[in-house]
Amino acid sequence: MKISIVGTGHVGSTLAYTIMLKDLAEELVLLDYSVIKAKSEALDLTHALTFSDHIIPISGGEIKDSGNSDIIIITASISWESTFSSRFDLGPGNVRLYKNLLPRLAKHSPNAVLIVITNPLDIMTYFAIKYSGFSPDKVLGVGTLIDSARFRKMLSEKYHIHPNDIRAYILGEHGDTQFPAFSVAYTGGVKISDSKPIEKMLKASENSAYNIVKGKGYTNFAISLATSLVVESIVKNEYRTMPISTLIDGFLGISDICLSIPVVVGRDGISKKMDLTLNKKEQALFHRSADLIRKEIKKLIE
Repeated sequence: MKISIVGTGHVGSTLAYTIMLKDLAEELVLLDYSVIKAKSEALDLTHALTFSDHIIPISGGEIKDSGNSDIIIITASISWESTFSSRFDLGPGNVRLYKNLLPRLAKHSPNAVLIVITNPLDIMTYFAIKYSGFSPDKVLGVGTLIDSARFRKMLSEKYHIHPNDIRAYILGEHGDTQFPAFSVAYTGGVKISDSKPIEKMLKASENSAYNIVKGKGYTNFAISLATSLVVESIVKNEYRTMPISTLIDGFLGISDICLSIPVVVGRDGISKKMDLTLNKKEQALFHRSADLIRKEIKKLIE
């Protein structure tokens, strides 16, 4: 498969390296506002291939060079300003960026699956659908995939069960209004109950990304591996179930915004959205996420 990554900052370059190591691409193209940087990253990765068991073409270039991509991953973003206080402050600039990028990317790769990493994630997934003209099932925001992995890790530590054997999700916004869906959390067919210790651990986990950014200025490793899992499910047509930010169309009476719910991911993107039965508390929390994202989208459209 031909995979193009738009944006070669910390996340884009780490993701390119991850995809190369996992042998997920037959061709890898890096794009950046600075073509020189994209080509330099591609050359460095090409040299790294010498130490791997496989050789693929890796190049850096312009949008036209991404033509006929099977997967396009968008990490591109405006820079974080000292005056910004939340992910939403990135919205106006990144929407303008997407308005310029997405129609051109879609024109050169009309059959691609788009994976969105840019923040604010749910809002940018919405505008990626809007500006690409692609079917919503072909546009996937990485969403609460990392948050759900943290959730499973906490449950694993509490119950001494391998995290891969736990089915549990963080749903809603990739941000402060996300919530754990205990009503659909199971391991070995047994329901996992809500508990105060887990709630406290989750609260601490929610701050972990902020603490990482505060300490090193960005996050890159976890998001790259999480995204590579999405890529792998597409490339290998694995039909994995994972929480992805997708266009909500009628779930709990909510429509025309993007939030994370469990979906099945295969070769053509999202093949199925899971029909969840949430309890009343979780339904209210999902509506809280929806209200916030809808309000922020409205600001950007007006």
